[in-house]
Amino acid sequence: MVTMKDVGREAGVSAMTVSNVLRGNDNVAPETAKRVREAADKLHYRLNTTSLSARSLRVSTSRRGKEFGTIGLAIFELDQPYPSQLASLVSIEAEKRGYQTVVQQTRINELNERSIIERMSNQFCDGLLFSSSRLSAYEIETLSNHRPTVLLDDDRRQTDIDTVLTPCEAGAQAAITYLHGIGRRRIGIIGANPAVNEVSLEDSRITKGRRITGCRIAFEELGMTWNPARVIPTPWNNVDARQAVHTYESTIRDCDALFCMTDTVAFGVIRGLKDIGLDVPRDIAIIGFDGIAMGASMVPSLTTVAVDIEDIARRSVDLLIRRIDDEPNLPHQRVTATFHIERRESA
Repeated sequence: MVTMKDVGREAGVSAMTVSNVLRGNDNVAPETAKRVREAADKLHYRLNTTSLSARSLRVSTSRRGKEFGTIGLAIFELDQPYPSQLASLVSIEAEKRGYQTVVQQTRINELNERSIIERMSNQFCDGLLFSSSRLSAYEIETLSNHRPTVLLDDDRRQTDIDTVLTPCEAGAQAAITYLHGIGRRRIGIIGANPAVNEVSLEDSRITKGRRITGCRIAFEELGMTWNPARVIPTPWNNVDARQAVHTYESTIRDCDALFCMTDTVAFGVIRGLKDIGLDVPRDIAIIGFDGIAMGASMVPSLTTVAVDIEDIARRSVDLLIRRIDDEPNLPHQRVTATFHIERRESA
């Protein structure tokens, strides 16, 4: 199947320039537009007419008032603190730049992801921020009709899509190092899979795998023995994390510190520890990962790997709008957000 990228390659321009020409935008030089149309005819490429009609409607509507672009945000869930905070910050950053945001949750389901990409791309979205699970760069580009796209926290080695990452390995390594530095030696990890001693290649590309990799690096550098029995599985929500404390109570009582792989997991763990009569931090220290705002209001307040979520939102929106504005010479980028250890009462 011929794609916009193929037409762009034939004409010597970017896929976004092809999109602008074939949609009738007047911001492309006439000689360039002529070259694009000739390449499209040669390759028998035809634009998706549903997408074209939607784009025309958005432009004609915007001309009656203040002109806003529209970006789509497809994120894994909205009923947990971290993704909802990120979605809010993306919306704020987009609005500063004259864009409105349409948000959908994928539930980390490939069918949902495919459907959401197609719907967003065939409606009013000029570009897409996408938290992917398994879809390839080629499939994302095809489903989105070659809309500009930025991936969120997808560490596969994509060469033709921009990616913004959380500092999973470095942050997890810093968390274990911090717990060791305050004198804790029986450190457990909650939120990973204990069945594997080595993280598989596939797992190492996703958030959970990258964080467990950071933990293992820290254990090795600190000369600590890696004990899979102290790696406790739980889904990344507070309800299941609280239950995991009860399920793995004997293991947890053998630990003097726990690294929780998200702040939301830490919230449930702290409640679960209260249930079984363990004091935080006297009996067991707790550190989370994310730096979401509500961690400061917990009792005890949560020590955490505080990711700069505003930085993620800002960089993601900036990269996407630069693609929308058609900067063909901008190399595709992989950027990682900054972080620091936010020391509070729990550790």
